[in-house]
Amino acid sequence: MNPLYIFIFETIFVGLVILLLHRLRKYFGIGLLFIFIGSIQFFQSLLASSVYNKIFNEFVVSPGSSILFTSSLFAILLIFHSENLAKTRALIFGLMISNIVITILSVFSSLQLTLDNNSTNVKFLESILNLDIVIFMTGTCLLYIDSVFLIIIYEFLNLKLNDKYLILKIFIPLSLISLFDSLVFYGINLFSLSNGYNLLVSSIVGKQFVVIIFSIMMYLYLRVTKNILSNKKPENLKEIFSIFTFSDIPKIT
Repeated sequence: MNPLYIFIFETIFVGLVILLLHRLRKYFGIGLLFIFIGSIQFFQSLLASSVYNKIFNEFVVSPGSSILFTSSLFAILLIFHSENLAKTRALIFGLMISNIVITILSVFSSLQLTLDNNSTNVKFLESILNLDIVIFMTGTCLLYIDSVFLIIIYEFLNLKLNDKYLILKIFIPLSLISLFDSLVFYGINLFSLSNGYNLLVSSIVGKQFVVIIFSIMMYLYLRVTKNILSNKKPENLKEIFSIFTFSDIPKIT
């Protein structure tokens, strides 16, 4: 089968799972969606370091970095639109903690494989657990920065644009942050990765393609569920830039 078709089907499948779990939050709470996004973090890293396919006969993309990473941004934006800042912040920090724990557990597991000869499938497991800690932690730090700017850009557009431009308010933040992430990540690791420039271009193309699909899916979902209006619109620019200052958290006395 054409790799492009698989890429599209996987993108739609992941998007549908996120939207379904978000829809079911009224019955099971938002926790199911949080668990799903957290559970794909290791799979995202595994695919990003090993699985690549050529799409459009030119660009070599990984479903890990193109689909699964972008799906985290997709979920963050969806939750911020429909819920509140506290839940959005909980997801962001949950993902960061999940990535850090994955890194630490991978180091422990790699050490345990070499302690004696009782382990099985050692070579296979070594290839899976052999994460580049510097690259992985760079991605984790970028995730937080991406998330902050994603919300800020979305809120700025929410302040400036009418609700009839909802598709733009979804697409522009996802597109800009995906572009930013590719440029910064591969800019930092350009010389440590073989064929870094081609990976950069392919990453941009792959993520932007996924962003288009996710944006359409989120727009149609919010239309069908009649959830077009954002949970809370900012009143001014100062309010936008204060969303991650924790000013909304009550002080302990």
